[in-house]
Amino acid sequence: MLIELRPGTPAEVAEEVAALAGAHEDVTAWPISLSGRVFVVVSGDESLARVPASPAVLARRPTPDGHWLVRRDSGVAPREVTIGEAVGGPRLWWAAGPCALESVEDAVETALAVRAQGAHALRAGLSKTRSSPYHFPGKGVRGLEALAEVRRAAAIPVITEVCDPREVEAVAEVADCLQVDGRQLDNRPLLAELGAQPRPVLLMRGSRASLDDWLRAAEFVLTRGNAAVVLCAGASGTPPQPGFGAIAALRARTDLPVVFDPSHSTGSASLVAPASLAAAAHGADGLLIESCLKPERMYRPGDAAHMFPTQSLADLVAACERARDSARSLAVPR
Repeated sequence: MLIELRPGTPAEVAEEVAALAGAHEDVTAWPISLSGRVFVVVSGDESLARVPASPAVLARRPTPDGHWLVRRDSGVAPREVTIGEAVGGPRLWWAAGPCALESVEDAVETALAVRAQGAHALRAGLSKTRSSPYHFPGKGVRGLEALAEVRRAAAIPVITEVCDPREVEAVAEVADCLQVDGRQLDNRPLLAELGAQPRPVLLMRGSRASLDDWLRAAEFVLTRGNAAVVLCAGASGTPPQPGFGAIAALRARTDLPVVFDPSHSTGSASLVAPASLAAAAHGADGLLIESCLKPERMYRPGDAAHMFPTQSLADLVAACERARDSARSLAVPR
């Protein structure tokens, strides 16, 4: 449940309402401020929560499906989130780079190359949720210094993954955006910790996650006070296939920006271009593309197979913008 307080409610009053609402041992409550509005989040047995008869209380917001803040009709979720440039703005936002940060020298060269192609950010994972324990798991927090070096040398915002809630604060000091793998959607401590950080969160969809699962994960971040969430669509279903339909489906349910990962969703560099064009035509706000100047040097051959040629990125994005504009011009009103 959410208790919405009147705009401009002082922090001390919001804390008092939260203390009363969460007075029972089986209820926890805390105040948050999002999009200029003030809420008290109530977690636990709602029947035991007390909604005080205070002039500060504006409305009680039931949350039967587990997500209200992210809903379009709530008016809370932002339409644009800034990661270098606005995601959800008039231009197609995009980021590119290697799946995992490996060689610093190679990463710097790639970062400079993708920036020259017009990328708004570099993707370079520090922690990877692999399907096998024998695959390279990423450098983890040991790679933070290397990531900071790449960011400084290339003068480009960086997006990196984090899997452990204990590492979120340290990673947030270096990265401009924190990425959550789709396998981590149920990692509630991680999502809560991300919500406490002043960094955008890129939330990947798990291949078996429903739209409600995905939106509830985003709600976890928002209920901790961070509304800067970008949803990233990819493959879904069994066997996994590019989930273009999720882009349009989300448009009807939330204002949060939606980007698409054509690399992991297809698993092949040869399919990145058609998948990117399809995502743009479906209305994606941006693309998250895997690219590396020297894929043959990557630790894991499977990662190298995803790498789209860096020198062709600008042409791909320009084609995607044309596809998006064409689709919009032909759109039939709902």
